Amino acid sequence: MNILLVDDDPALRSMLGFSLEIAGYQVVEAGSSAQAIFMLNADSFKVVLLDMGMPPNEHTPKEGLIVLDWLTQHQPMVRVVVLTGQDADSVSYLALKHGAFDFLEKPISSALLLSAIKRAELFSLQAEKLKKQEGLQRLQVDAIEGEGVKSIRNQAERKLVKQVLDDTEFNVHESARRLGLKRENMYYLIKKYGFKRFDSNSA
Repeated sequence: MNILLVDDDPALRSMLGFSLEIAGYQVVEAGSSAQAIFMLNADSFKVVLLDMGMPPNEHTPKEGLIVLDWLTQHQPMVRVVVLTGQDADSVSYLALKHGAFDFLEKPISSALLLSAIKRAELFSLQAEKLKKQEGLQRLQVDAIEGEGVKSIRNQAERKLVKQVLDDTEFNVHESARRLGLKRENMYYLIKKYGFKRFDSNSA
């Protein structure tokens, strides 16, 4: 799988790229938001690893948000794992609000990096299957100012689970298959969000 690694720090790009290549991924690097968008137009990527603070706005998330907003408009199926440094909570909140899949706080361990990439890869593959087989489209998450990162993640997860349960008429086995989950994990999510067989359409 191709991964686009976007960061203005050549040393960090080299370190992260090496970890990903050792794990079997093909890595393409970009050092700015403009280069990232150029690469996204030139090649196909399922996952983007994106630094939020890059020149000429390295102390704000502006450059990362430019890439996220471009992806939302042009390639919404791409999963983005953002890298955050200072003020991680507010930056990660903004990133998720603008369509990021997950975030990692610097400094990053190889284990956490690979775990996040594998999750993004899995969700990308499942989303493609759902779109082809069941017509499921990108979910819109309406983030409210003041909500935490966990709340936004839960909202996206709840919407996805609800939509699949509705599509399968609350068939737990089929819903778990479509989401790539074990049945016991599906039951956990149903209980977590209080879904019931006869009222899931209004949940």
